[in-house]
Amino acid sequence: MEINKTLIIPCKDEGLEFSIILKRFIDYIKEDTEIVVVVDSSKDSTLQATEMYEEVKVLINSYGPGPALAIKYAIDNTSSKSLCVAMGDGSDDPKQVEDLFLLIERGLSVAVASRYVKNGQYVGKKSFKYLLSKYSGFLLYYFLRIGTKDPTNMFKAYDRKFLNNVSVESKNGFTLGLEMIVKAKLNKNPIGEIPTIWIDRTHGESKFDLKRFLPSYLYWVYRLIIRRKNG
Repeated sequence: MEINKTLIIPCKDEGLEFSIILKRFIDYIKEDTEIVVVVDSSKDSTLQATEMYEEVKVLINSYGPGPALAIKYAIDNTSSKSLCVAMGDGSDDPKQVEDLFLLIERGLSVAVASRYVKNGQYVGKKSFKYLLSKYSGFLLYYFLRIGTKDPTNMFKAYDRKFLNNVSVESKNGFTLGLEMIVKAKLNKNPIGEIPTIWIDRTHGESKFDLKRFLPSYLYWVYRLIIRRKNG
């Protein structure tokens, strides 16, 4: 079976419990989709789980630590026509991976699983992270017409041709999703979204770092505003 689609899951020390999450993804993907788990070290505890499934491909990221560089490494070391990024914490709905891929097959450059559209939902603590992602997303959607109400959600699918035309600059993984939306918007690539129910992680600790995220977030918003202003 020819591999046409790649599901990329960046992980850091998710441990044996990741096997449950991984099994859900395996159950819902099609035969022409490969699963690639990316870790920063051969000693990462996530590998305890991946060893249970021979169909899962593991990449050891050599570009540098963090999810952004892990995703970039996976993009550069796979060759499928479309790619989807999901996180390894169980927050993303495995059933929707193929739905996102279908949107790419239909002609979108970026397909977003959105928590903030009708029938979407954010289940978890309503922290500053939640408030920032939701309400800043609304502002970007209504005032800058970015094509999605949830630009920061990492759960997205991409067309390979689009990724080849833009470079991944983000060092902070949690702004990579916004970076790709900004670049798609500025290059007039089509963006679409479907509702998703996002459930905050139930094991382990979040890798989100607000102090690193906020400057990167503001940088990409600034890039979008300046480029649009300059035409």
